Amino acid sequence: MVNQEDPRVLRTRQLIRTAFRDLLQRKGFDAITIKDIAQEATINRATFYAHFEDKYALLDEVTEQAFHERIPEQVVNAEEFTEDICDQLIIMTHQYIIDFYRICRIDSNPMAKLVDDKIKKLLQQTIESIFMKGDTCHGTDIHHIKIMAAMTGSAIYGAAHYWLNAGENNRTDVLVDIARPYVMNGLGLATPSTT
Repeated sequence: MVNQEDPRVLRTRQLIRTAFRDLLQRKGFDAITIKDIAQEATINRATFYAHFEDKYALLDEVTEQAFHERIPEQVVNAEEFTEDICDQLIIMTHQYIIDFYRICRIDSNPMAKLVDDKIKKLLQQTIESIFMKGDTCHGTDIHHIKIMAAMTGSAIYGAAHYWLNAGENNRTDVLVDIARPYVMNGLGLATPSTT
């Protein structure tokens, strides 16, 4: 087992991730082999396997790393699920999906399902973390919080994914205006309109 804190290990893992991302832009996921990744990263296959079980484990890590790099600091530090936090999560999720589907040439249904499932899980964990810190869920059963986070993450992901397929990618303001009230009302957190 490799020491994950060793600078050489960190550099090698970064080389592998970068090589994989570059290959995803040029080749379909199904066509990429471990040999391709190793050659692109200028390592041997044994070194690849010392760090990753297979290309699916690598995909999982790349997906998670890219997601965490995109989360705005305000969302990470949020203590309650506000309309602004909701907006940021909708926009971030939409942009993340665009990048993966358009830039990384997702041509494989198994890959698309893995990426979709991973994004939903990471989104759910992010929302759950906010709920756990907030007063809204104080004293609420953990299973209730997890269900609320799952439903909220699914709503945000579903809206962002639909918007990608609808081809309205330059109109995220409209996406936010449609999705935010649905999410906030579902949580019972909608701000009453002043009329």
